[in-house]
Amino acid sequence: MKVKLAGYNIDKSLIKQIADQDQATPETISAAYARISRDPRDVSELRKEALEQMEKARRSNKAIVFGMSHHSVAEHAYFNFDVLQISRLALEELEARRIGSAYTEKSQRYITLEGDFVCPAEFSIDDVEIFKALIKEQNTFYQRNLQRLIEYQFDTHPELSEQAKKAADKGVSNKMNRAKNTLEGWAKEDARYALSLATQAQLGLSFNARTLEHSIRIMRHSRLAESRELSLKLYDVTRRVTPSLIILSDPEEFRKTFKTELQDNHYKLTGSSLRKYVKQLIKGFSRKIRVVTPDLLIGKKEKLIREIDVDKNIAAAVIHKNSIITIEKAYQLADYIVKDQQRRDNFFAEVMKYISAFDSLPREFEFCGELKYELVVSASNFAQLKRHRLMTLLAQDYDPALGITIPTSIRSIGFDAELKDVCDKSEALYRDFLPKYGKAAEYCLTNAHRRRVLISVNPRELYHLSRLREDEHAQWDIKETAGGMIKLAKQVAPGSFLLASGKDKFQQIKKDIYKK
Repeated sequence: MKVKLAGYNIDKSLIKQIADQDQATPETISAAYARISRDPRDVSELRKEALEQMEKARRSNKAIVFGMSHHSVAEHAYFNFDVLQISRLALEELEARRIGSAYTEKSQRYITLEGDFVCPAEFSIDDVEIFKALIKEQNTFYQRNLQRLIEYQFDTHPELSEQAKKAADKGVSNKMNRAKNTLEGWAKEDARYALSLATQAQLGLSFNARTLEHSIRIMRHSRLAESRELSLKLYDVTRRVTPSLIILSDPEEFRKTFKTELQDNHYKLTGSSLRKYVKQLIKGFSRKIRVVTPDLLIGKKEKLIREIDVDKNIAAAVIHKNSIITIEKAYQLADYIVKDQQRRDNFFAEVMKYISAFDSLPREFEFCGELKYELVVSASNFAQLKRHRLMTLLAQDYDPALGITIPTSIRSIGFDAELKDVCDKSEALYRDFLPKYGKAAEYCLTNAHRRRVLISVNPRELYHLSRLREDEHAQWDIKETAGGMIKLAKQVAPGSFLLASGKDKFQQIKKDIYKK
């Protein structure tokens, strides 16, 4: 066996030091790997040839990736982007890409915000001034009440407060004072509920070429001008580096290369067409039609569609994978196991016996099908929920009719009426702007405003959500959502979710089950 390092990401400033700039492209990696299946030569030799013959490599990419539809070859090329001065609202659209992507955002928990915001291009000159006045009110709430919220956190968490004081007395810097930063972070993340979805963010973004191209194509036809601008900028900064791998992003280049028009109607028309079609369906709905609703389990803000036998499906998958019997026989045995509570709990305890708080569950936990939830979440909550990209997550537009989420800390210090007043003014401007600007009216709304979200998730990924978001360090809003989801999941699949919990409680739960 031989393993050779073929390439890796480096800072662009180092690439500029390379004499031949034309060679500084990941296209050669993609072109070489694309030939592996049909060329008998060593892959190292293929890479050398691709590096020496750039134009041939690019023609090869176009022929293989697009001519033969082997798009996975583009996944060998990877890009890193600094994205600055983007709104929280546009960030949601950017981060909707799930596979071949990585995101690290500027945190509203750890960074004190300065009131920077994106001014939507859709708004008229007069409306921009009205919008700026609203932003000023939202930011004023944050700036005026942040210190009081910090004091509240110190007062209500005396142990952490004492740790922070002792660290400061020892000369530990504010940056390294973990207890102090935790308390201040809780205050910052609660104060931000008043802030607009237009608030500026920044992030480190990584895409492989296939995901990059997909993202550019989708956002080119976004309902937000900001996202359309982002699409163009992503294309502009990469088209010279890897023109052969993102050709579907450029209708003109596609036409020139393949002598045919690029079919982009799906990205351009499907969304608007479906919104119009569904609106007509709802308007024409007749109550004479017999309504069939799914069997639901109802939580505080969560609904779970109860339609699959999770425990039985997972048990059957475990039995089947670890034997040589047929799936029919595996289901017969699984049915016998899950009918009795003791047998069921013993079975799943054995399956998860060696799992630690940092391990993924076996792949068999994906076999049951998906647990389907409808959630009502705040924008602040959604900003974290959307990071769990292995779930299928379908979000409606924000709907002020769903109310707002008010942090307990803000209620406790008596500022809930002030926050509600800020949110009421935000909603009023949103409703005024909605007929004129459509989706862009959402820039007026705050992190406290809510939307409905439909989620389909297998138990393996739901365990990951639970471990991360039910943990003691998790933000309280998404912690409540994760707790509600797991509570409903345990009702339909008590065996499969035997160990579901935050990382902080995992060892104790496991100790209770195994009596060790």
